[in-house]
Amino acid sequence: MKTDSAITKDNTKNLSEVAGALKGLERAAVTTHVGADGDAIGSSAAMLRLLEKLGVEAVFCHSEAVPNYLRWLIPEAVAEIPSGYELIALDTSRADRTGVRIPESGAAINIDHHADNPEYAKTNYVDGEAAATAEIVARLYVELGVELDKEAAEAVYTGINTDTGGFRFRNISPETHELAAELLRAGVVPAEVDDRINRTGTLEQLRVVGTTLANAERYGEVLIATVDNKDYEKTGGSELDSKEAIDALRTVAGVDVVAHLRQVPKGTKGSLRSELFDVQEVAQGFGGGGHRLAAGFTREGLTPEEAKQELLEALRGRVDLGDSPNGAEKEGK
Repeated sequence: MKTDSAITKDNTKNLSEVAGALKGLERAAVTTHVGADGDAIGSSAAMLRLLEKLGVEAVFCHSEAVPNYLRWLIPEAVAEIPSGYELIALDTSRADRTGVRIPESGAAINIDHHADNPEYAKTNYVDGEAAATAEIVARLYVELGVELDKEAAEAVYTGINTDTGGFRFRNISPETHELAAELLRAGVVPAEVDDRINRTGTLEQLRVVGTTLANAERYGEVLIATVDNKDYEKTGGSELDSKEAIDALRTVAGVDVVAHLRQVPKGTKGSLRSELFDVQEVAQGFGGGGHRLAAGFTREGLTPEEAKQELLEALRGRVDLGDSPNGAEKEGK
């Protein structure tokens, strides 16, 4: 630290105090949540750029590899926090989901847009109304008087674009669109960013997404797709590849809740989406969390089929599951 005063816990959402904490750093390790997505890496890349301009020595510290489609933003990570580096956690709703273990001294700064974040760092800024954590990082550029150059703007744009479904979800505000306009003025070309994010797929990814969609079953207003180890073996795709299926599930008319349940070594990971229903509450019941209309969870020791039955029980009486004996209405049946 550049000063002798310790960072004290701050839950006031005062951006100027977060900015002051950043300026007080000499060395920082930036991390995000496990299973990093576009906002996780985009906000981290923008933060690394901001710290560089503040004269802070910074590294991206994460035990997992950066996803292939995002390595143009952050090519690589170090697996452990270097000695003497303060930890900054971005877009991570819980301390147990950080990409590296939080040291005994605690995380220095926690910046997030998940409303259920318990504010686990010494200095916290959590804004559940922000469209993406990258949007909050952009505010810090303004607060600190640092120019958002093209490199930083592309990182922020990636975070916002991916966490809003290409500016389609309900978490978009007028301020988000105004920020997007500023990012374009800084040099962002949306078509180029889209190519880097979305035109990096493989045939195996296409096959596992197709299989996931073929496995989808409708239960009244609920649509659930599962994918397991047999599907990965058959298609050559992976669990991460199959995640692309959830956006297609959202396109079915008359469905309010969609779920994507995919097998992982520990059990089943679930992603939930809705336009109106509070899926965050459901995810929290399974030890997960997220946003009101977009949430996730992991069920250790359960197959996707077992997790599906558990999820249906959690939804029973809260969402229309249909009139057939088991609540199912398979498409085309």
